Amino acid sequence: MLEYKYGRKKELQVGEFLEKKGYSWERSPGSRGSIDLIAKKGRRKWGIQVKATRKDYVTYTRLTIDEEDRLLKDANKLNVKPILALVTKNYVWFITVPDEGLVLKGKLKPLKYVYDEK
Repeated sequence: MLEYKYGRKKELQVGEFLEKKGYSWERSPGSRGSIDLIAKKGRRKWGIQVKATRKDYVTYTRLTIDEEDRLLKDANKLNVKPILALVTKNYVWFITVPDEGLVLKGKLKPLKYVYDEK
């Protein structure tokens, strides 16, 4: 349960980070699936899987083959670009899936808003 709360907090921080970059965003209905966040900016639409760790490093291999397949399939259904957001401590890297291209990176800030705990 503690890890879920940590992961959820990081999802929200990633959303707020994207908001500062001009994106609108929302948590996916049901979360805990292959896509945690949907982000939009102009014609750009991303389906984002957030993988967070408390370690000092993070690698693309945080997605299993099955997770990557599900992300690709679900992103196709929603007509969004599949993105993996890798989070370690308060840094985030946005990586395209499956080709592993870096599209955005930055430092996360403390949460600005209070979110409903549903």
